[in-house]
Amino acid sequence: MTRVSATPAPSRDTRADLETLGVDPTAHPIVSTIRDAIVRVTGPSLVGLAVYGSLATGDFEPLVSDIDMIAVLIETPDEPLVGRLGAMHERLARANPEWVDRIEVDYVSREGLAHCRTRSTTLARISPGEPLHFVEAGRDFLLDWYPARQDGIALLGPPIDTLIPSIPEAEYLEEVRNYLTTFRDRFDEDASPRSQAYVILTMCRGLCALRSGERLSKREAAIRARGEFPRWAPLIDRALAWREQRWDVDLPDGSSNVAETRAFIAEMEAVLERS
Repeated sequence: MTRVSATPAPSRDTRADLETLGVDPTAHPIVSTIRDAIVRVTGPSLVGLAVYGSLATGDFEPLVSDIDMIAVLIETPDEPLVGRLGAMHERLARANPEWVDRIEVDYVSREGLAHCRTRSTTLARISPGEPLHFVEAGRDFLLDWYPARQDGIALLGPPIDTLIPSIPEAEYLEEVRNYLTTFRDRFDEDASPRSQAYVILTMCRGLCALRSGERLSKREAAIRARGEFPRWAPLIDRALAWREQRWDVDLPDGSSNVAETRAFIAEMEAVLERS
């Protein structure tokens, strides 16, 4: 069993100089806070820590974007560690209420990540709307591992692309297509605006990826889709507005929009089939 002698210390080019690393300045305080909290709890079991998603691509929107991280551990997280991490995330939420339901961290073993293309692995995940919990991560997690390998920024430890194996774009796009096919049945008749906004904007984003190979931000993909499909522009505009208000407790009831949202998803699925 491989051991490391100490928690990976920030090297000269990966220490807390988040500006040099390219992390959006508005997120520096919360990223530093999360990083330091993870280091304290995981100790010498931490191999590396990276941010990815909008924080790594320059598309971060301070009021709505999530913080996406991967924490790579020596071994698969066990119950005691997940208990300590869960308590840590609860403390983070209480101390930083503006970031509640906006922090997503995957705690995955180095070996599990190294073999992510060929076998599933157990990891611990905290994501918007869900507490820290165990997940069996299969090939569907290529949706995260691929962009993380492409754009991820190491906060601690080695570059993330040395911990995630090379993933062919075709495999990633296959999982994008598989994911989009679940959308029509993804919400109930009383689905909230925030859940509908997620589906609409993610469909726009997936459509761009599958048709052109571009991985755009939700906003960029929405703007492109509203131009290409003008009859759906009002719905896409509403989805953008819902997304911007997603933390507002006074969000309007979204049930009256469910039929329209499902019709949009059906038409976009047909577009993909024709493509």
